[in-house]
Amino acid sequence: LTNYSINKKADNFMENQRLHEDNYGHKWSLSALNRHLRHVGTDVDLMWNRINDLIVKTLLSVEPSIARRTRENLVHGNCFELYGFDVLVDEDLKPWLLEVNLSPSLTADSPLDLRIKSSLVSDTFNLVGFRNVDRQTATT
Repeated sequence: LTNYSINKKADNFMENQRLHEDNYGHKWSLSALNRHLRHVGTDVDLMWNRINDLIVKTLLSVEPSIARRTRENLVHGNCFELYGFDVLVDEDLKPWLLEVNLSPSLTADSPLDLRIKSSLVSDTFNLVGFRNVDRQTATT
C-alpha cells in the first residue's frame, strides 16, 4: 500500500472507473475493504477500534496547539477543519500512523472517488450543522 498520488504512476496500476464495483483496482471503498477483510477472517471491529483509538490519541496530543491556533484565527465565532489520517495496519492489526494531512485531497479521479468524497463532504457539513437551503426560498 502506498500513497495514491504515487501508486497511480505504477506500471501495474489498475484504475477503477466502475462506480458500482467498489472492490476493483487499486482504490476501494471502506465498505468493500471491510467486506473483504471479514471474508478472510480478520477481526474488523478490533481493527477499527484500534484505528479510532490511534486517531483520538493523536488529536488529544495536539489539542492545545489546535485550540490555540483556532482562537488566534477565529473570525466569525466557529470553524471546522478536516484531517486525513494515513494509517498502516500490520498483520497483528496494530495500526501505525504514517501521517496526518491537514488538507486532504478532495479531487475525484473516478466515479467511485466522486461518490465517496461527495458523501464525505456531505457528512462533514451535516456534522458541523450546515443545512441544505432551498435556493428559491432563500432568494425571495
